[in-house]
Amino acid sequence: MRCLPLTALLLATLAPSQQTIAPPNGAHGAIVANKDGLVLPTGDFTVAEVIDAVAAFLCRNYLYDPADVERTEPFRLQRPLALDAIGAEEILHALLASRELAAIPLDERRGIHQVIPIGPNTNGTAMALIAAPWRTPDEILRRPGPHELVTTAVDVRFADVQQVAAALRAHFGSIGPWRPGALLAFASSPGILLLHGYRDQIAQVLVLTQRLERTVAPPPDAQLLRRLEALEREVADLRAQIAAKR
Repeated sequence: MRCLPLTALLLATLAPSQQTIAPPNGAHGAIVANKDGLVLPTGDFTVAEVIDAVAAFLCRNYLYDPADVERTEPFRLQRPLALDAIGAEEILHALLASRELAAIPLDERRGIHQVIPIGPNTNGTAMALIAAPWRTPDEILRRPGPHELVTTAVDVRFADVQQVAAALRAHFGSIGPWRPGALLAFASSPGILLLHGYRDQIAQVLVLTQRLERTVAPPPDAQLLRRLEALEREVADLRAQIAAKR
């Protein structure tokens, strides 16, 4: 398949041609890239087939151990999926998570990622924690949908960051022993909250933290407000004087 840059993939609806990414077999029809993007037909797909199809469409390298993916259950699609570049990436993360796998960037700029197992009794736990990409809170909130593992740091100015971290750990820890993907929250220093987990889940925590910050923020200083009002009156008087001279 001819590789296209990401911007071209996002405009794939303008391209009339069709490329075959994977030929049909007894389990599903052909996987193609056409004006609708990456099209996965109905049928059964192995995990490796989905990874390879998305890798070809996005012009990336997803490295994986065949033994890790061969022992996982295949996917069955009852309806075809037509995916643009963003949708293909998001679907891959979601499908991998459903099979206790995760895609971790090794060299994101060059498009090299690694698929690792994150289920119980696997060796991917440490790598999931260490290699999960850092994303700023703004990056996460601008694109909150992907079910990918990320780590971020949040400035907490008004709420007690220790209490916030403890409350998050108590809530998300109630579902059982920790495993990659379950939210981790730590107060690393005064005013800094560290979060690790799936991006879509962390986005919800960021929104909650912002609301909490607004709730506990101290009221505006009355003296400062009076000074601002006086300055506004002075500016209004100066504008009136300038207008009168004209």
